Amino acid sequence: MKSIRACIESLPVLANFWRAWRLTRRQKAALSACALLLVIIVSLEGCGSDNPVEPDWDSLRIIFESRRDVPSGADNPQIYVELYTMAPDGTDLMRITSNRYWEHKPQVSPDGTRILITIHQSPEHVDETDPGWEIAVMNWDGTGLTLLTDNDFLDTNARWNSDGTRIVFVSDSNERTSEDLENGLIQQLDIYVMNADGTGRTRLTFGETGDVNADPCFSPDGYIYYTHSEGFSGNFDLWRMKADGTEKTCFLAHNDSLRAINDPCVSSDGETIIFEARVSADGEEPRRYNLFTIDCNGQNLTRITHDDGEADIWPSFSPDGNHIVYFTYKWDGTGGHTERIRVAKPDGSQERVISSFPWEAFPSWYVE
Repeated sequence: MKSIRACIESLPVLANFWRAWRLTRRQKAALSACALLLVIIVSLEGCGSDNPVEPDWDSLRIIFESRRDVPSGADNPQIYVELYTMAPDGTDLMRITSNRYWEHKPQVSPDGTRILITIHQSPEHVDETDPGWEIAVMNWDGTGLTLLTDNDFLDTNARWNSDGTRIVFVSDSNERTSEDLENGLIQQLDIYVMNADGTGRTRLTFGETGDVNADPCFSPDGYIYYTHSEGFSGNFDLWRMKADGTEKTCFLAHNDSLRAINDPCVSSDGETIIFEARVSADGEEPRRYNLFTIDCNGQNLTRITHDDGEADIWPSFSPDGNHIVYFTYKWDGTGGHTERIRVAKPDGSQERVISSFPWEAFPSWYVE
C-alpha cells in the first residue's frame, strides 16, 4: 500500500490542503485521518494504477466445450457440442449455447462481454483442419452470433490481445475448399491478425509448401508466440514475432524430449509461457503430450506434468497466475478415450479433475 502522504499527493484537492501552510497541526492530523480512510477504500481497488487488485478465486470461472448434450447413439455428435461455464472447482455449471453448430476453443474477451470462437455451422464428421471453420464472436449469453470471417476455407485458433482490440488466428493461405480437399490440394497454414470487428485482416507469416504456422497467442507486451514446423515434419518449434510480423525468432527448438511444441499461452504478467509438448516418439501412437513452462527470457524450462500414458492439452494460466487449467486425453485401451478438464497449481501440483462428464475440452479462464 502507498504511504498516506503519497496517496494524498496523488489527490490534487487533498494535496493542496496538505501543502497549505495555514493548516494547524491538529487540522493536518484530522486531514490525515480522512486520508487514511480514503487510502483504505482506494487500496481495495489497488490504491492507484500501480497496484492492481488480482481477482479472487470466487470471481474466476472456466469456459469450455462439452458433449454432455449428445443423445445416446447419435450418428453425428459434433452438432451437439455446446459451450458451458463452471467454477474452478467444477461446480455451478451453466450452459451458454444451444444450437446445431460446433463452437470450438472459446475465449472470453478481456472486458468479459464477448466470446471469441472457432465455429463450424454445418459439422458432419469434420476434422479441425477441414475447410468450413470460421472465426466468430457472440455476446456473453450466447446471443448475437457474428461471423468475423466468412469463406469456404479454414480459419481457426483465434485469440484476443490483452485489450480486446485485436485477434490473432490461423488461416489457410491456399484457401483450400472442400472440393480442393478432394482434389488433393495441400493446405498452407499461416498466422493472421485482424481487428476485433473482423476488419484489417493481415497475413504475418509466409510459409512454404509443407510448412505449418499455428497455435498463435499474444503476450501482454504485444509480441505473438506461435509454433512452426517445416517440410511436413510435424516437429514444431516455438517462435516469436512482433505484432506486425517483423523480427521472427525461434524461441525454443524441438529436441528428443520436446518432439513437437504446441499451444503456447503467456501468463498475464508476461513472465512465463506454458505449452504442451509431444513426448512420444515420431510415429508412435497414441501420441502423448506433457505440459512445460519456460520464462519469457528463455530460461528455466520446466516439465510440470509427466508421461503417464495420457495427453495433456491446451493449458493456460488463471488471470492471477495462481493456477492452470487444461484437459487430458485418456485412452481406454479399446480405441476410445475420454477428455476431462483439470486444474492445478502452476508447478503441476495439486492436480485435480473438475469435469463431471467424460468429454469436455478446450477450457479457458475469465473473471466473472
